[in-house]
Amino acid sequence: MKNLFVVRSPLQIINAIEAVKHFKLTNNTLVLIYNRSAANTKQMRHLLSLMEWEEIIHVEDTYGSKILKYVSLIKKLRQESFNYIFVGELGISYKMIIANTKKEKVFLIDDGTATIVYYNTFIKKDKYNKYNFRELRFLLFGLKIKIRDKINLFTYFDLPPAHGNEVIKNSLTYFKTTYLNNATKENDTIYFIGQPADVFMDIDVYKKDIETLVNRFNKKMVYIPHRLESQKQKEAIDSIKSTIFETRKPELPIELYFLQSNIYPMHIVAYYSTALVTLKFLFDECTNEYIRVPKNSINEKRYDGIESCYSVFEQSGMHQLYI
Repeated sequence: MKNLFVVRSPLQIINAIEAVKHFKLTNNTLVLIYNRSAANTKQMRHLLSLMEWEEIIHVEDTYGSKILKYVSLIKKLRQESFNYIFVGELGISYKMIIANTKKEKVFLIDDGTATIVYYNTFIKKDKYNKYNFRELRFLLFGLKIKIRDKINLFTYFDLPPAHGNEVIKNSLTYFKTTYLNNATKENDTIYFIGQPADVFMDIDVYKKDIETLVNRFNKKMVYIPHRLESQKQKEAIDSIKSTIFETRKPELPIELYFLQSNIYPMHIVAYYSTALVTLKFLFDECTNEYIRVPKNSINEKRYDGIESCYSVFEQSGMHQLYI
């Protein structure tokens, strides 16, 4: 039977490929759900060249309600029978796909620390079937909304099984064995992973913190911007004047940028980028450090998610870097 992968970020595609290799799957259908970020779309489309898919379905983003687009997708998918279904999230559209397709097993694949949030919110509490109006609308189109499947996990994280589900370890074996053999360890460089500063702190403070670290370490620092950084933030970073500071703008997810460039980073710093977690699994010898943003500087809507990141960082053995 076919296998179905439903993803909406570059990292989810990387983990989808890892799942194909780990489970030795053939006859694979990939559903790509896009958002309005041109950078996100570009990275996702680039990753398609890494593996041959039996079928690729593109779900473009549009303004206004997307329910008709998802109803059309679900009606197409429910004509098939799948062995495995892998999803990168447990939002409304994903839950509706799970509820309305014939399959043997469902797996949640990693999307950074968002996986921890989904695990604690839905899987651990066994609360997939808590509905709001947006989900109830699917009933009007003759679709089901109740999930009867166990949500298994294919994950980097050491999460205990819950309510009889399976937890399969994702060790990123395929990408490690494919790319790391010729990688060069960079002991003289610090990589700083950017984060959209406007969601949690003042951009001037953001710039000042980076300048402080450049002066403290006195070694080459390479800044990797987040694909969703604002123009104001880009201008602030570009104004940093130092002969040992540079900005690189890879068109790939940072994990794949390092791997395909044969770079083995030995020191990475970020505020709360979930890439810290994936890079820790990929590069065992790398020192990954995080800068904890004060609670009163965090956007209230983002606070819980950022705090969950810090919890995961600590459990993964990362150290806090103090400015």
